Amino acid sequence: MKKIVLMLLVAMIPFLTMAQKRSKKGDKQAVVQVEGLNANVEYMVIKGIEFPMTNEGMDNKELNATGQDVREMEMKRLIKPQVKLIIAFDFGNERNKEVSEMMRVASNFRSMAAAANAAAERGWEFVSANVLSVSGNTTHYYYMKRKK
Repeated sequence: MKKIVLMLLVAMIPFLTMAQKRSKKGDKQAVVQVEGLNANVEYMVIKGIEFPMTNEGMDNKELNATGQDVREMEMKRLIKPQVKLIIAFDFGNERNKEVSEMMRVASNFRSMAAAANAAAERGWEFVSANVLSVSGNTTHYYYMKRKK
């Protein structure tokens, strides 16, 4: 039995040492692979930041409301929130006429859906979305792509 175990260990040594050797690759090969890539898809991120409006937009009735009235006012705010929305389009390092046009009209959008619809009209396809809520502010990220 000891002889069999010893023979197996001796036979396994070459396999274990081969598994630990690294293959040699030239630096030029990696550069050629990166240069050879031609992406046929471009990506864009629509970032929307919601800032809640404070008591500035409330009238005296809302400020003096108590009990049932407060709950009713809160329900109205949930249905139609009073927020300021800032939208930005991130195209990466790209700068062209379309980018400047999208950034110019971004201030006119009242919702993230309006911004996504405007991007869809220009051929962008919705991929994914993330929503982050930090200290009362909500940040929306919409990821879009289109073929070049």
